[in-house]
Amino acid sequence: MTKKEKLAAEIATLRKALKSDANLTPGDRISILNQIGDLEDKIALLSFHVVDDIDWGYHDQTDS
Repeated sequence: MTKKEKLAAEIATLRKALKSDANLTPGDRISILNQIGDLEDKIALLSFHVVDDIDWGYHDQTDS
């Protein structure tokens, strides 16, 4: 199981907890939603690829 799959499984568990009939306070619901958002951000960062920037010359150079 990849890290992305583990995070997705944890998100699914948290979403089930939100939909359950448990007596959650509004603060508990907000906390769970924040955890879901944090995990979704981590998944997005896993698929983010950094590409080296290529400098093709001086940026302040003008053609004469």
